[in-house]
Amino acid sequence: MNKFEKKISHLLNKLAIKNKSIFYFFRVFTYTGEWWMYILYAIITILIDFNKGVDAIKMALIAYGFHYPIYFLIKNTTKRNRPFEENKSIKALVKPPDKYSLPSGHAAGTCISALIIMSVFGKMNFLIFWPIIVSLSRVFLGVHYISDSLIGLILGYVCYYAAHLILL
Repeated sequence: MNKFEKKISHLLNKLAIKNKSIFYFFRVFTYTGEWWMYILYAIITILIDFNKGVDAIKMALIAYGFHYPIYFLIKNTTKRNRPFEENKSIKALVKPPDKYSLPSGHAAGTCISALIIMSVFGKMNFLIFWPIIVSLSRVFLGVHYISDSLIGLILGYVCYYAAHLILL
């Protein structure tokens, strides 16, 4: 990680601290990436279209089956401290779900969910913005660096793609 990334993290966190609209916007989006929300998304997909919902859940089980072991392996191998631990001028504006920073599980999880919903339900390409906003929210809220979120997005894509290939 370089000085530029640290400066960007500090700047974005300060914006969220000083501007309550920015803070609340990103706080709402970050909560859409909490683990328990994926259960709600599964229920909603079944309520919208039972058969497509079942297909989405099958794909999600495979994708998250890849995601969680890889996620924990990376977290516990790199043991990268969170921004607010490295820089006392960065404040954690939400409670992180675990100790280490790399990769962002919120970025990976929302990427997986968005890609699954887009592929199963179609015509929902606007959902591609969801994991991007969640990824940014983690930086604004002081719990991830930009590279944590980018690597999380890549991890999410790889896990989705692996599940997609298995179900072809």
